[in-house]
Amino acid sequence: MSLDHNSTMTVDGQQSIYVVSSHENNTDPLFVISTLTSLLNGSDVEGATASTVSDSLKITRFVVQKVLVPLIVTVGLLGNILNIAVLSHPSMRNSTNIYLMALGFADTIYLIFMFTLSFIHCSDQNQPRWSLQFIPYGRVITDIAGNFAVWITVIFTIERYVAVCLPMKGKVWCTVGRARLYSFLAMLFCAVNTLPEMFELEIVPKDSGGWKCRYTAMTKEKSYQIGFNWWYVTIFTLVPFVFLIIFNTLLIRSLLRAKKKRQLMIQSSVNKMNVKSTREENKVTLMLVTIVIIFLLCQLPWTVLLLYRSYLDDHGLKVPVNDVKIAGNICNFLVQINASINFYLYSFFSRKFRKTFKAIFCFKVFHTAPASV
Repeated sequence: MSLDHNSTMTVDGQQSIYVVSSHENNTDPLFVISTLTSLLNGSDVEGATASTVSDSLKITRFVVQKVLVPLIVTVGLLGNILNIAVLSHPSMRNSTNIYLMALGFADTIYLIFMFTLSFIHCSDQNQPRWSLQFIPYGRVITDIAGNFAVWITVIFTIERYVAVCLPMKGKVWCTVGRARLYSFLAMLFCAVNTLPEMFELEIVPKDSGGWKCRYTAMTKEKSYQIGFNWWYVTIFTLVPFVFLIIFNTLLIRSLLRAKKKRQLMIQSSVNKMNVKSTREENKVTLMLVTIVIIFLLCQLPWTVLLLYRSYLDDHGLKVPVNDVKIAGNICNFLVQINASINFYLYSFFSRKFRKTFKAIFCFKVFHTAPASV
């Protein structure tokens, strides 16, 4: 029976590409890019080997995965660890910082596992069994962390809107306890909806000895390819993007109104403490708006890639596999940048963050330095 089917799925807000093509008397997928992690590390399964990789893809993988990614991961891990240390300080304890700390944890896990997976490829079948067995689990953990980061970004954007535009309700809804609860529920939601990926790959012995990756029977089912994948697209791309665009627009409008109000307060000589407090609150809002804008910009290329693939599918055109993988590597790198820069945004926008950072990391320096004579 002949089967030709193309579908898409989304991980961490990024559209990943399924290209499933089977021929007569062979129902195994010949080439599948199943997740974001596959696009980065080239986890080619059952039929895609090193000989099918173009020179341009090899160069892209070398530059992105071997040069740029280690640099951005190092910077990102350092920044995220510092984030967690500062945001967990008692003086920083509020609902917004609970979400930002959860985002820091998610970004840290994402960077560690994504970087590790860049060195482990299903196409390299000379690896030991334990190395190949890490791939299915590593992909799922990476994608859960990425998807969790997406929804935490959505939640703190909505929370900030409530705090700024509905201050009376914000006193009830925007609490530390609720922030912890919503973070836990978001993690549970992302884990439940990502776990099926764990059963997409299996490690089996080769006839010639050794081990190889193989897609499971579940992965080859049309109902799974269409139903689960489009459900994934909806909950981890379409819905989050709609929420972020709507609430970020509302927050930007509130910032513009606050700016006009602050100018009027200054002109009418209102209490300077009130003006200063309002300015600090607006800086926090501006910081969160900036985080969301950068998030959208780094995720947008994946949306473009999805539309491009959909256009090819609708018109029955050939999919340029190597070009899609090159684009996937670049888009993936943008996602890793997004997971690495929050510490530097917090440091730039938040005076309280900088003050707490100095109190934690500079205290001993100030008190152990020799006195000048």
